[in-house]
Amino acid sequence: MYTIRTDASRVGIGAVLLQQPTSNNSTDSNNSSYKPVAFASRSLKPAEKNYSAIELEGLAIWWSITQKFRSYIE
Repeated sequence: MYTIRTDASRVGIGAVLLQQPTSNNSTDSNNSSYKPVAFASRSLKPAEKNYSAIELEGLAIWWSITQKFRSYIE
């Protein structure tokens, strides 16, 4: 199972793609921590610097799903 965590600031947006190990592949069956698969970030474009905080968070989610990690989650 994959999870995407995102964050946004007035300077840029970022995301990390995480994968939870399956119990079959894990040596410790109690280990349910997520492992990073990929990281992505970018600076904001001039127009995006005018976005509100909620719009920046939405941009980070949209960008990470449609532009950066789409091939992993399809």
